[in-house]
Amino acid sequence: MNKQTQFVHDLIINNPNINTILNIGYRYDSDQTILNACVSNNKTFEVMEIYKPNCDVLKNNKKIKEIYNMDIKDIKSLNKKFDAIIWLHGPEHVKWEDFLIFRQDIEDSANHLVIYQAPEGFYPQEDIYGNVHEKHVQTLSEKMFKDLGYRTNSFVEFYEPTFSAFVIK
Repeated sequence: MNKQTQFVHDLIINNPNINTILNIGYRYDSDQTILNACVSNNKTFEVMEIYKPNCDVLKNNKKIKEIYNMDIKDIKSLNKKFDAIIWLHGPEHVKWEDFLIFRQDIEDSANHLVIYQAPEGFYPQEDIYGNVHEKHVQTLSEKMFKDLGYRTNSFVEFYEPTFSAFVIK
């Protein structure tokens, strides 16, 4: 298990207060470590994904309780709370000024924990497999999140510096 996954695993799987998890941007080809650990520990794993073709493929995965084909900016309209919300390698896909507007809606939708994970610094990525939402539109730094009061943790995985910013309620 890589360091990024281990960090998420330790905060979610080992926490008895976390039973419902929303993973934002989970894809059919995503690492399944957290999903499998949730299932093994009787935790509910749900997905929010903006790209419909990804949702269509994920519907075949019986381990995922619910799939919401929607934009994270609209999370408030779900009118639902989760014990933990994780957005792994996601915040770099939206403009920082937009993130600052809807981040509170994400955090208000979590009972105990929110984890944002992103590459540190400039890490270009264009559309992938026809999905325009895969493009990196924002360069992020750990400092940007620290300046907002988030706790952070840094990693270097696969030659890519990455950080996690998180809120524990």
